[in-house]
Amino acid sequence: MVVRRMVQQGLAVIAVAVLAAACGGNGDEPSTPSRDRSTTVPTSASAPNAPTTAPTQIVPPPPGNPSQGTGTVVIRTRTLSGTPVPNVPVNLGLIQPCDPAKRDIPLGSTEVLRRDAVTDGNGAATFSVPIGCYHFGMGTPPPGTAPVPEGMHSLFLVRDGELAAGELRFQEPDLPAPCAAQTIVHDLDDIGELGSHNATVTECDGSWAIIAWDAPGDTQRIVRRTPDGWATYVYFPHNVCWTKASADGVPTRLQKYFNC
Repeated sequence: MVVRRMVQQGLAVIAVAVLAAACGGNGDEPSTPSRDRSTTVPTSASAPNAPTTAPTQIVPPPPGNPSQGTGTVVIRTRTLSGTPVPNVPVNLGLIQPCDPAKRDIPLGSTEVLRRDAVTDGNGAATFSVPIGCYHFGMGTPPPGTAPVPEGMHSLFLVRDGELAAGELRFQEPDLPAPCAAQTIVHDLDDIGELGSHNATVTECDGSWAIIAWDAPGDTQRIVRRTPDGWATYVYFPHNVCWTKASADGVPTRLQKYFNC
């Protein structure tokens, strides 16, 4: 009797549970989870100490190398009086690294590009080359010509489309008698023992000249022609400034021999 009553009570509990589940459902709709089990995602207002992520910064790719501009170089070969000297082999060398805007070729730079040409009947050779720093010079000069020894030559192309010119100079083919070395040496009265050495005359126009001897030391000097013959203007080294030299009549082509 007791067992039957316990079975009946168990069946009643199960029936109630089934009925409650049927009533709590809503057809095929899923059941809604209870509020006390929901999870709230904190926001910046509800969680002030939560770390924030910075916006991603988009960095554009570096620009490509700028296009290399080009310019024009004209090398002219002339005598001291300006007469063109044709058929001279000339060369032009691009030197890197070098900033042409500074107009100075640093030590350690090397030639990375070379162009060769021969001057035309007007004593000119034209090159189309990249902007940059350049050395220029000549090859073997034509027979019967005498280049003026002036050392290394340089020029600079700074802007796209720029024109730069360089000049290589030669002695006059027929030196006037006053420019002959023996004439100048004969007139100078202050050469001492240099008279036993060979003299070389350059930059002579009949009124001003550079003379040097193949003796030890710096024997170079600037000389000028006076009514009494050739006389020394300055010995090297000297401290005469260009302002005074110009006032004394020294030609502009000799300005490079004055350092102040």
